[in-house]
Amino acid sequence: MMRCVVVAVGMLFAVALHGASLPWEVWTSPAALARLDAGDSVVQTSSRCPGGCRYDRSNPGAEDPLANPYPLRWLYRTADEVVLLDEPGAGALTRLWLTTGFGTSACIDPAIELRLYVDGAGAPTLALPLAALFDGSTVPFTVPLVTTPTQSSGGYTSYMPIAYAHGLRLALAGAQGGGNPCTADGRHLLWYQLQHHRIGAAAQVRSFGPGHDEPGWRSFLAHAGEDPWDGLLLPDDASLMVAPGAQVVVASRAGSGWVRGIRIHAPRASYGLLALHVRIDATTALDMPLADFFATPGDAQLPARGVLLGEDANGWLYAWWPMPFTAAASVELHALPGLVAPVAVSTRVSFDAAPVAADAGRFSASLREDCVTGGAFVLEDAIGAGKVVGVSASYHAADAALRTYLEGDEAAWIDGARAPSWYGTGVEDFYNAGFYFDHGAFAGPLAGATRVDPDGSAVTSAYRLLLVDALPYASALRMTQEAGLSPLEPTPACARRVLYAYRQTQPLQVGLAAFEVGDAAAAAAHAWLAPAGTQCEALDAQFEGEPAATRSAVACASTSGATQLRFTTPSDARPLRLRRTFDVGAGEPGVVAGSAGARILVNGVPAGAFAAVAANPLRRWQEQDVPLEVAAGNNVLDVVIEPDYHDGAPVFSQSRWELRGRWQDLIFADAFEAD
Repeated sequence: MMRCVVVAVGMLFAVALHGASLPWEVWTSPAALARLDAGDSVVQTSSRCPGGCRYDRSNPGAEDPLANPYPLRWLYRTADEVVLLDEPGAGALTRLWLTTGFGTSACIDPAIELRLYVDGAGAPTLALPLAALFDGSTVPFTVPLVTTPTQSSGGYTSYMPIAYAHGLRLALAGAQGGGNPCTADGRHLLWYQLQHHRIGAAAQVRSFGPGHDEPGWRSFLAHAGEDPWDGLLLPDDASLMVAPGAQVVVASRAGSGWVRGIRIHAPRASYGLLALHVRIDATTALDMPLADFFATPGDAQLPARGVLLGEDANGWLYAWWPMPFTAAASVELHALPGLVAPVAVSTRVSFDAAPVAADAGRFSASLREDCVTGGAFVLEDAIGAGKVVGVSASYHAADAALRTYLEGDEAAWIDGARAPSWYGTGVEDFYNAGFYFDHGAFAGPLAGATRVDPDGSAVTSAYRLLLVDALPYASALRMTQEAGLSPLEPTPACARRVLYAYRQTQPLQVGLAAFEVGDAAAAAAHAWLAPAGTQCEALDAQFEGEPAATRSAVACASTSGATQLRFTTPSDARPLRLRRTFDVGAGEPGVVAGSAGARILVNGVPAGAFAAVAANPLRRWQEQDVPLEVAAGNNVLDVVIEPDYHDGAPVFSQSRWELRGRWQDLIFADAFEAD
């Protein structure tokens, strides 16, 4: 039976005005996927363990309580709800993943209710059983935008964008306590990950509401194997023999345009013996075996069938990553040393002469392979600007038959931050599955597992396309994936991984000015004034993430009143972001937030907002970046921070403030010309 959602009257559709695409609306054009936008950030909220332990989920399990002293992972709790997300400002929730059970995926307790409050609504804009969000019975949450554990090998996922102009609160009712009919002991064990965009308040966003759907996104995902943008481009076809040691140019173009599609038909046994080599504007964009780039090993149990890469039903490998170029592009096949006899190959390469916008990043796919005995695998370590749009990898244990190599959490440190703004809950969770891919291999438009290790003695291969949930960065990115259960329980493991991204070498934003509230002279220079009753103390503590970075500084906490401060910016420094470093040691994990959210005013005008942040008594330092909407010409910024104090978040903390803005070449700022 098809359900209808319960909605608040008067809410509007989540579409952009005047046809301008919002950062997550990548289905609107190839250029939208390649665009680098300094005004966009994507944050992950998850049920990760607050102190580096192995128990990445909410609600207590059968473990010793001393091993998991803070088992509740909600943001805060109200009388009848637990709140997972409380985001002010404009943005969109674009990925919701969860799993439940213990060791194997289970059904969702039908008594748990999901409630979404859009734009500060007092009543839920959407209220329905949590299970109904994923089972395809509720419009617009239907296939292919949602999956169940049988479709996603243990995971429940929703990729229906929930857009909001003035905030989103996501809460669950009935998610704690006992009485769960889906588990033998009645426990509620929920692992979850949420990806959500933060964008400037000036963005033209219409919020999620009645009758909402995303037919363009739905159609896009249904095109796995075919050009999802329906470009109707005439390809360059070729049939050739690739001999041992050969390097063959398949197709090339001079001038400006886009590589829009690469399709290759070759024997599966040759996927690891032929390398795809693409050069964009005299730079190598990718150079790796077909098996790696198309995320389909030669011995795959099930070939990848992603919307932008994989192998179609006729055995053609395909990639629809838009690759912009301004001078020249070439696509080549190189024989690898293991090729001992000629191979017959057919190719189809599509080009598009559409203009390349100045904000288009250059596509790249990078391959890394190594083994670690502890710590983490590096997925990305980049300087400049860009966004991650996909990951594919093959993993295996290094010296024993253990599947605990799948326990590792991914983490991402963005733009020089010392705390990760993405922090995951496990390898299989990252790929939309659960419990070591307990339903076996699967291949979906946004994620899949092409090989599943049954007992720790084999290999797990998986892929995930980050499209509506791409990970952008404006100046730097470090992204890792932990090897094993925790730093104290590592699993020696090996990983061969490909990261797909759009990049540019020049940063989009840099630090413009900063000060510590404990530095009296610097604080005075920035006209810092804390509210009456603020309590300040020296704090020596750690940030989240592994290895945990330490910091010794003054942290100040208030329970009422507003903070004032001032920044002076260079001319033409917009878009701007405000970074706060603060203490989340107050509160109680899962019950009371560690720091309240706050409204930000600049020169008396609302300019942005901070979200409430979960408590963490074990890793007390935290950081948060938010966009600031400031009119051009206002170079002196008088900032007022007005916290939203309430029972679930009664304390606001601050220790360091930093203003970040558009990168400028100061050498030539005075019109001095180079020779």
